Amino acid sequence: MAIDDCARQRSIIESSVAEFKNLTAATKRTEKQLAALKAAHADPQAIASVEERLSAEQEQLAETAVAGKAAVEEYQGECVGQPLPPGAAEFLTIDAPATDPGRGTAGGPS
Repeated sequence: MAIDDCARQRSIIESSVAEFKNLTAATKRTEKQLAALKAAHADPQAIASVEERLSAEQEQLAETAVAGKAAVEEYQGECVGQPLPPGAAEFLTIDAPATDPGRGTAGGPS
């Protein structure tokens, strides 16, 4: 891979890390909101709506993690000797594309 291609791939990885961090924060906020609604015995429709949003966020988070892992693996294979962007190595710890129901995330940069 040419230097320009490595720089482009690095930029993609940096964007993926930032997106993953933002999605993780949003998912955690939604998890807290859901817990508060359940604790307050809120309207079942309100709870269902937040559960649906949380599910969508978790799916997006998992997709971002898997895409980030693929980008990092490609970068490592093609840009040998180039350092990974900060946070990118965490993508390599991802085992499966599914979310972890206990944590609500698919693993990844933190």
